[in-house]
Amino acid sequence: MNKKNWLALFLVATLAITSFNSCKKDDEETTETGPTEWTRSAVFPEDPRNGASTFTINDVAYIVGGYLKTNEVLADNHAFDGSQWSTKANFIGPARHSAVGFSVNDQGYVGLGYGGDAVGALKDFYKYNPTANSWTKVADFPGEARFGAVAFSIGNNAYVGLGATSTDKTFSDFYKYDPSADSWTKIETPFTYKKAYAYAFVINGVAYVGGGYSNGVPTDDFYKFDGTTWTKLPSLRTDNYDARRFNASAFAIGNYGYVVSGRSASGIVNTVWKFDPSNNTWTDKHESLTSAREKAVGFAVKGKGYITTGSTGTSFFDDNWEFTPVR
Repeated sequence: MNKKNWLALFLVATLAITSFNSCKKDDEETTETGPTEWTRSAVFPEDPRNGASTFTINDVAYIVGGYLKTNEVLADNHAFDGSQWSTKANFIGPARHSAVGFSVNDQGYVGLGYGGDAVGALKDFYKYNPTANSWTKVADFPGEARFGAVAFSIGNNAYVGLGATSTDKTFSDFYKYDPSADSWTKIETPFTYKKAYAYAFVINGVAYVGGGYSNGVPTDDFYKFDGTTWTKLPSLRTDNYDARRFNASAFAIGNYGYVVSGRSASGIVNTVWKFDPSNNTWTDKHESLTSAREKAVGFAVKGKGYITTGSTGTSFFDDNWEFTPVR
């Protein structure tokens, strides 16, 4: 075969390989398919913010505090019933962000958090009565003052733990709060990491706690807790998926938990991860949130999930997105 024929054969082969690789790249690129799951809901009525806390009572969600792009720390309180917002009595403790919220027996609670550089980390707690639209102080958290903790309630008790301090000290401890006695009790934990900015959701009386960061790296451990026993579940990172997140929002709808947006090892993301406790598996087949963000507020009201506020670090949000899981 002469040189011209060899050259022609080489060029044909090169074009074929290039075409194959191009097709392979296109095949690997995915686009959103399926019905729309996120729609705009009634916009949050106040300033765009980051790091607010939340609790839900009788299908009404309450959003408390947070901080603005100007670094002003807030103490306002707003309620959302799935269709409209209303302003409620201001939080009576020091203004704060990155606090925790929970509800027990139709009363809401907010505590911990960061009150700004002049105040630092906090350990006080307050109770909100929605009937009287008033706040009262309750017993202080017995552990170290902190922010970026996690909280949830099971039955007549609440559980609060994890978090960080201004020196980036993180925690692996947890405490049970009994509202009837206004008292705290430390409970044992089996955690392999101390961490902050984790997430939690409760499904059928069982809490699931995961995510967060330790030493600046997203953690992969995931646990369930039934009010008595902690059980370690499969890792958030496998050969098939990486569901590690911190600064994410979470809620439960029916028999599933959802973790939305937040920060992964590569940066702020807009994906939605669904957890199925029947087989301890995670999937990410749902429509992504329109605008990626972290430190947003997530809650469920009347069978719908909601994400509101949050930021990208430079942009702060006041939009409110409703999630209907249909995929």
